[in-house]
Amino acid sequence: MLIASKVLLVVAGVLLILDSILMATGTPNPAFGLPLPCPVTLAALGLGIILFVFGSGAFKKR
Repeated sequence: MLIASKVLLVVAGVLLILDSILMATGTPNPAFGLPLPCPVTLAALGLGIILFVFGSGAFKKR
């Protein structure tokens, strides 16, 4: 689960950088006309954080 969260966080990071470049230049999102920031980016970021929290053992009893 931690590997999947790391992959999702890296993908979300790259997409966030791309989104910020597109917003700074005023270019519309080329991905199917979705708004900026792209909902796919936010979903990948959210899933990565959720998987990281559950996979890290923060909620395990000691």
